[in-house]
Amino acid sequence: MKQVFGVAALMMAAGLTAACGSRVDEPALVPAQAETRGYLHDTTQASRVDEPTYIKPYDAAPLPVQRVMFDPAASEFRQTTNHIRRFDDFEDEQPIPLFSHVQSVASALSETPYKAPAPAPDVVKQLSYDDYRKIGFKREATLFAESGAAYQMALDSRGSLFQTPVKINLVSETGQSVMGFDPAKFDFSALDLTEEQKASFGYAGFRLLTPLNTSGKFDEVLSVKGASFFRALGVDNHYGASARGLAIGTASPDGEEFPVFREFWIQEPQPGDQNFVFHALLDGPSVTGAYQFRLRPGAETQMEVTAVLYARKDTSRIGLAPLTSMFEFAPHDPDRDGQDFRPRVHDSEGLSVLLENGEWIWRPLSNPETLKVSSFTSDIPRGFGLLQRNRDFDQYEDMEAAYEVRPSVWVTPTEGWRDGELTLVEIPSPNEYNDNIVAYWKLRDPLSEGQTMRFSYRMDWGMKRPLRSPVSEVLATRVGQSEQTGEELFVIDFAIPPNTSVEDLTADLSASSGTARVVSLRMDDVRNRVRLTVELSPEAGSDSELRAVLKQGERVASETWLFRWSAA
Repeated sequence: MKQVFGVAALMMAAGLTAACGSRVDEPALVPAQAETRGYLHDTTQASRVDEPTYIKPYDAAPLPVQRVMFDPAASEFRQTTNHIRRFDDFEDEQPIPLFSHVQSVASALSETPYKAPAPAPDVVKQLSYDDYRKIGFKREATLFAESGAAYQMALDSRGSLFQTPVKINLVSETGQSVMGFDPAKFDFSALDLTEEQKASFGYAGFRLLTPLNTSGKFDEVLSVKGASFFRALGVDNHYGASARGLAIGTASPDGEEFPVFREFWIQEPQPGDQNFVFHALLDGPSVTGAYQFRLRPGAETQMEVTAVLYARKDTSRIGLAPLTSMFEFAPHDPDRDGQDFRPRVHDSEGLSVLLENGEWIWRPLSNPETLKVSSFTSDIPRGFGLLQRNRDFDQYEDMEAAYEVRPSVWVTPTEGWRDGELTLVEIPSPNEYNDNIVAYWKLRDPLSEGQTMRFSYRMDWGMKRPLRSPVSEVLATRVGQSEQTGEELFVIDFAIPPNTSVEDLTADLSASSGTARVVSLRMDDVRNRVRLTVELSPEAGSDSELRAVLKQGERVASETWLFRWSAA
């Protein structure tokens, strides 16, 4: 069986330079299925006084602040403000919100020329990925382990693909401390390194742990490492799809720009905290940015993201809330060489979109022969995400990768989103080791030099998306060729709409090129599904965008199924 934890690579496709993302899978955490599962509220105190946070570079008493009571039973994320105290020549300076401080840092940075990080030492750059995985963060060095809080944190060193150093600040009620790199916190025993070499590694990112799957057992819930990448888990998930702070120039002939999270402010968790809060400074040749993240673990782990961008120069092709995933093959896009015993291999199966008008779209992903870029809507959607719908092991048959428990990721725009279009990029990949899928909201207008943009969104990571379609979902898509006509054949299974019979249903079908026709629409009462069979007579040399939806009279009864048939 081939190794399932691989290394991301940059791929060349159709003459375009398109990055497949940073894919580094650590051994997945396997939940103890037989144990009683404890959610976060089982391990936290009932309530606490929540005090604003100060950053103090020297010993001085914090200024008095107004206290805000925190109700842990509230369904909303807490809205208390974390504060930073900046000291200079003015003794009467008042504290300002921590996020405002990060914004001021990002704003000032945008007014200076971009300075790339210094090259990593050779020992860091030349470390193989296998050797990098031998570096372990010592358990006894785990941060916040003695605090009684529901969160602990581990740090990741640089090495192999991860060469950009990050600065990590710990922020508490009493002040700020910068975490200098301490090689004693890491186990380098498997590598032949000098003490000087060990000290040169520096930090690449961090991981957050919480009792996610089992009460009292701290499992990973969040990993932040590499460029502006981060990924999270819901209950019973293994790492799969990931996200980035920002995308610039994805699938562009000029190449993609990868701004990085250069500095983090980690708010030390306290007993009773349900949410974990951290801030990040984004830096790149075109933009800088200040980011605030609020994370609440659970069956579907929620993240609230607020960002403020500052344009260093005129910048186009900006993508908000970019999601990254892997798709190699499935029944609707079969394994090309037919040698893999597994029926499907992917972290995500399809793109789901809830349009502003209430229409639900399902677009199965593909691993194309050439790079493909698709656009779906010019109205800001109510939500979109990369989903892993099939949750049965026998759909994947991979005991190591456990693709059936990779998380679905859903994005809900909240404030500040501007006109643009939802974009899906599908990049050819020869294997499962490359993240070859990107979905994001591409801004229509560029940011001008000196311009600022503030926006926010919510993310949900887990087995399910936060919203269920009120209409029938697409259960499966299969492709082939008709034995009778030799035409392209598509078999689409929908869940049975409530209180309906097949006589009540019709199928609306269209194709952007070629001729498509409905062959049959049949009810499968045994498997609780409706099967739509479609044939396409393609136009020579042309791709075709297929669209199908079930209706009961004039009422839409299903998601809109979209599929790109490729001539090449």
